[in-house]
Amino acid sequence: MTMDSLLFGTSNFQQEVVMFKRSGVLVRGGLFAFSVLGTTVLATAQTVPHAVVASPEIYKVIAENDQYRVIEVTWKAGQRDKTHSHPASAVYYPMDCTLRGFDSSGLAIGSRLNSAGTAIVQPPITAHSVENIGPSDCKLIMFEPK
Repeated sequence: MTMDSLLFGTSNFQQEVVMFKRSGVLVRGGLFAFSVLGTTVLATAQTVPHAVVASPEIYKVIAENDQYRVIEVTWKAGQRDKTHSHPASAVYYPMDCTLRGFDSSGLAIGSRLNSAGTAIVQPPITAHSVENIGPSDCKLIMFEPK
């Protein structure tokens, strides 16, 4: 099975991702990978560093306790983070962001505009990197269990 088949929903391993739009409409979608792309890839093991370790200039912990971590993520226009992974998480986009995802080999696997007010809940994400291909900074907030 190819990464492409996982990302674009042709796999038998589809898992529902629940997306909430600012309008309050509940939308249910299948696999489309990384939180920033509105895509989900199932992870069996975290073999690369967590995002806050791999790219601390982009991923900043803004609050945490013994159960949760809140991370502010900001890419400058044209900025790409280093290969990293995520545990299961929720992501909120306070602004429009156009992002491109890359697999662990550096191959581009898709891009997507994430609209302001969108939130997603996702399972763990394996090794990947993300680039802001929009004309301005992109910011999102991630919520992760510890």
